[in-house]
Amino acid sequence: MTTLVAVELDDRVVIAADSQITEDNLRTVSTSTPKIISVGKYLLGITGDSRPGDILAYNWSPPKYTGADPTLWMGKKVLPSILAAFKENGYDPYEAVKEKDSGFDYLVAFAGYAYHIATDLSFIKSDYNIYGIGSGGQFALGYLYSHLGSLKPSNVERHARRAVEIASVLDVNTCPPIQLVTQYKEG
Repeated sequence: MTTLVAVELDDRVVIAADSQITEDNLRTVSTSTPKIISVGKYLLGITGDSRPGDILAYNWSPPKYTGADPTLWMGKKVLPSILAAFKENGYDPYEAVKEKDSGFDYLVAFAGYAYHIATDLSFIKSDYNIYGIGSGGQFALGYLYSHLGSLKPSNVERHARRAVEIASVLDVNTCPPIQLVTQYKEG
C-alpha cells in the first residue's frame, strides 16, 4: 500500500507520497516509480492495484480543462475519460472490485483543484480541502486535521511532507523518501 495526501489552498494544491511499494510480503522502496505523476496538466496520485494506475500513467488522455465548474468537470469529463482509458486497455474496474483485496484510490489535481477518486469511480471533494488515502492515509489525515487552521502557502509543503513522515512511522506499508509536488491554480 502507500500513503498519499493532498492539501488544496486558494492558490495551489500540494500532493505528497511515500516511496514504498508493497506486494504480498515484498517491500520495495522505489523512487524510480513515483506515486505522483503528471499526465498532461493533471497530477495523479496512485494507490492500490498497479494495473489501472499504469493505464492512466501511460494511456490516459485527460480532457483539457476549460475553466468550467471543477466539480462538474470531474463528473462530466474527467471520470468518463478515465473509464474510457480503462476500457480501451482491457481493464474493467467493476469486475476488478469483485475480487478480494483488489482496488485503487487516486488523488487527482487539475488547475489547482484536488479530488479523491475511489475504486468504484466515485469522486469526493473534501469540505476541508485535505485528503489522505492509502494504508497510512488516516494517520496522515489526522496530522493534517490537527493543523487545519494553520495551513498556508508558506508552510503547506512542510505539513504535507510531515503528514506522510508520521504515517511512515505508524504504518508498516509506508516508507520515505517522500515525493512532493505542487500545482498552482491557473489564471
